[in-house]
Amino acid sequence: MFTPVYRPSDAQQGSLARYRKREQKRKRDEDDQDSSADDDEDRTTKANLTSDYGRSGRVSSFLPVNRTDPYHVAGHSRQTPLPLSPFPHAPPIDRAQYQERRVEKELTTLNPPLFVSKNPIDDGINSSKRRHADNITTILHRCMLQGDWQRAARAWGLLLRTEIAGRGTDVRQNGRWGIGAELLLRRDQQLPSTHRTTRAWESRDVGENVDDAGAYAEPAAVSEEAAFSDQGFRLAKDYYERLILQYPHLPRSGHSSVNAVVFYPALFNIWIFEVQDRSHRARQNLETRREKSPPASEPSDSSRDNETQTAIRYRELQEGLPIGQRMDDLMLSPPYDASLPLLQLRGMVGLWLADLHRMIAEASSSEDGMGDGLSVQQFRDEEAREKEKAVHFLRKAKNAGAELPESILDTVESS
Repeated sequence: MFTPVYRPSDAQQGSLARYRKREQKRKRDEDDQDSSADDDEDRTTKANLTSDYGRSGRVSSFLPVNRTDPYHVAGHSRQTPLPLSPFPHAPPIDRAQYQERRVEKELTTLNPPLFVSKNPIDDGINSSKRRHADNITTILHRCMLQGDWQRAARAWGLLLRTEIAGRGTDVRQNGRWGIGAELLLRRDQQLPSTHRTTRAWESRDVGENVDDAGAYAEPAAVSEEAAFSDQGFRLAKDYYERLILQYPHLPRSGHSSVNAVVFYPALFNIWIFEVQDRSHRARQNLETRREKSPPASEPSDSSRDNETQTAIRYRELQEGLPIGQRMDDLMLSPPYDASLPLLQLRGMVGLWLADLHRMIAEASSSEDGMGDGLSVQQFRDEEAREKEKAVHFLRKAKNAGAELPESILDTVESS
């Protein structure tokens, strides 16, 4: 029942028996060679130990060291387990810090990233993005130098939308925040600067255009004054207002940080420039109409021009008063009350408003008022009040170390 179906023949059984014998003999020979090698190693070890013993019978402390051993080079014992990654490419870190870094790396690689590492990963993609941002910055500055403000605005938009390792462009770095306001102010200027220049051919003699070598020299280009629109001023002021809200001054922020303390002087400068530029354009238009009109034959024409001049100054005063009020409200609290640019700027605004009150009072001395029920004496009182306030802020700025012009210093010292 359990008899195998196939049985080898006698010849086959003889060959199998010879094969088994050869295998057994080969194994015995290998075992003999291994035992002889172990005996030689034991004898060598005993000889080395015997040579290490001194006369006192103790083992010498100077044992041979394999200086090419990686453990010896790293100063790590073989009995201590190896540290975790990133060892040996970086110093070892503990297990908790390793787990924290692993989680941060996983959160950074998400799209969108849920965590922005302080030390971004410098891989090939981030390197190409940095080169891309550098190229856009070069194009931006080149377009601004050439006066191509429309193309510069597009490059600025691309730069703001560039993200490197999950981080967007910070406009506070490298003074980029001033570029945004400049582009908004000049957004209505379409033509490049080469088309906005006029050459003063008539204002020079031919002899003045000859250089030392006797060759004819082309007259220098005289640039026309850049005209900013009211919409550009409004957009620039809104831009600074957003920066002030986005980056407020915090008590824990350092002195070198760019925040609202830096943006407020720029905002007030744009505001003052807007008011003065509008008044300057109005006076230029009045002068142009006066030149094109026939000479005034009646005293009423000159008096009408004086009234227009006074109305322009009165409008400038009404637009400048909110600037001084905004600065007074801001400088009631620190750190703005000790800001050197704000102190100096508030003093200059006070002198500007005092001059406007004085000029309006002198122009309207023969009249009853300026439409709002303000008499000449009221303008004089407001002039004295604004001048006193200006001297107060300028004196604080001087004590804080501000460098004031000589004319301003004379005003402060005489008051």
